[in-house]
Amino acid sequence: MSRARVVVVGAGPAGMMAAAQAARLGCAVTLVDEASRPGGQIHRQPSPSLAGGAVSAAARPEAERKRRLFERFARHAGSIDHRPGTSVTAVYGLDRILIADETSSQLIRADALVVATGLHERVVPVPGWTLPGVVTAGALQALLKGGRVRAGNRIAFAGAGPLPLVAAAQMVEAGATVPVVALLRPPWSPLWPGLLRDPAALWAGRGVLSEGWRWLSVLRRAGVPVLTRHVALSVSGDGAAERLVIARHDGRGRPVPGTEQRFAADTVAFNHGFTANSDLARMAGAETRFDPRRGGWLPVRDSDGATSVPGLFVAGDAGGLAGGLAAACDGAVVGAAAAGWALHRDAGRFAAQAAATDRAERARHWTFQAALAASWELPPDIHALVTPATVVCRCEGVTRARIDRAIADGHDGLNGLKRNTRAGMGSCGGRSCLRTLAALAGPRGEGEAVNARPGIRPVALAALANRVSDESVGS
Repeated sequence: MSRARVVVVGAGPAGMMAAAQAARLGCAVTLVDEASRPGGQIHRQPSPSLAGGAVSAAARPEAERKRRLFERFARHAGSIDHRPGTSVTAVYGLDRILIADETSSQLIRADALVVATGLHERVVPVPGWTLPGVVTAGALQALLKGGRVRAGNRIAFAGAGPLPLVAAAQMVEAGATVPVVALLRPPWSPLWPGLLRDPAALWAGRGVLSEGWRWLSVLRRAGVPVLTRHVALSVSGDGAAERLVIARHDGRGRPVPGTEQRFAADTVAFNHGFTANSDLARMAGAETRFDPRRGGWLPVRDSDGATSVPGLFVAGDAGGLAGGLAAACDGAVVGAAAAGWALHRDAGRFAAQAAATDRAERARHWTFQAALAASWELPPDIHALVTPATVVCRCEGVTRARIDRAIADGHDGLNGLKRNTRAGMGSCGGRSCLRTLAALAGPRGEGEAVNARPGIRPVALAALANRVSDESVGS
């Protein structure tokens, strides 16, 4: 009889630790990840030929976290069946998980499935955001970390939270000019009420705060203006991004007349927070709820990561945004619970003892991140900036005017909007537009998660046709 198997989807901090923990506890582990090397977006690794090089003082804390994470993973990596460059494109049940790489596909089975698919960036559309040269802040980071590519020479940043600050500082260190970083609110302001309520918990996040101040110092030394309580109004240019227009907002997200400023830029980077990648868990049948601060439509899970579907677990940011440090701890806790379920049908069998230290550390990070999460909360009127002619769904070219007509016709739920406008039907699967659609639709839009269907990640027809050695339930 074969060993109990845990399948982990995603090789970021949560997935790496879940896989390592399950392997340590005696399970056969399959780790499926779209990237060629583990680490996820936050610890994206370059190809071996590009590895190495000096690390700046501001980047050293992240480099040290990455080193510790990979050392812990390496202890059990030899026992893990790592499938790089592979996507999970459908889950029909734990005994029928469809995976695919560039050339072939396969149905595999799991006694326990851990979804550690992380998050994706959120952008509030403005006129001109579809121009070439407009990207997300995280995309700039990914190109720099993964390929040593600086995508732009004069890069303007706008959005919410700490990421625009960090990405801007990294671009400065890479040799770019940053004319402005425009933020909706000071990213550090939500921390002070939390400090008064729970100073011990925020003290646990002192390393993250210190790291943030280091990146801010990079911007200050370079003379980069960091403007808070400012909103991006538009991007314009002759066929590509050439300038960003911003203005001070009134506290609700509406621009204050007469405060507009224009900045020349060949690249404009946006980030208005994040959305959890929960679509795979929803496809598997997990109950979800909407939490705007923690990432939108989140699987309902207990402290061990168990969902409403027996044997289905969610780890890390896919279950609620909390950052890489919390994700690694959460992955270790969830990996122990998944191993308990796979081996004994008892999610709590190992979780209390095998991951006690990680559980305590996770609690401290969660409290700190709960305070920080307020910096991503968008002003209530921010979507007034989405003009009728603004494209909301880039894949299908759907404008706000088309969406407003559908809402006026009574299609105010996400699935109704998707059917009647094609918004969210493109190759990105709605990851770029669904949060905006929900905000435009109002309470019903936010309360209704869009249906997750097979083909959740693009896959070549040739790979689907080339099905190899499907695994039966009893194998």
